[in-house]
Amino acid sequence: MLYIQLLLAAGVLSVHSVLSISFKEATEACTKIHGIDANMEKMDFKDPDFPQQKKCAVACILDKKDVFKDDGSIDIKKDKKLLEEALQDEELREKYLKAVDECDIPVKKNKCETAYEFVKCKETNAGLI
Repeated sequence: MLYIQLLLAAGVLSVHSVLSISFKEATEACTKIHGIDANMEKMDFKDPDFPQQKKCAVACILDKKDVFKDDGSIDIKKDKKLLEEALQDEELREKYLKAVDECDIPVKKNKCETAYEFVKCKETNAGLI
């Protein structure tokens, strides 16, 4: 859940380039596209029945922020850079950066599954779920 909050906060804290879409804009667009509540911080990654449309909304956000490589895998370096820019709390930033290193998720059957497994892994390894 905190990762989604971080995604939202990063949009407020920084703009990565003139052409880059903010996390807030990405979240708003992706929740609308996938027909879910814009309050994504309520996502429970422990839920065994985590809805597919929420998985796809997470993938959509990561896709809009160019965190996916061309082969559908996660670009760990880009994700770390985004976290470094977005997180001002040093302890939390270090937890997430360490978690990213532990979450080299293999490509799943689609981006929705890959994004879900990646964010769930980060939340778990950062000790947030």
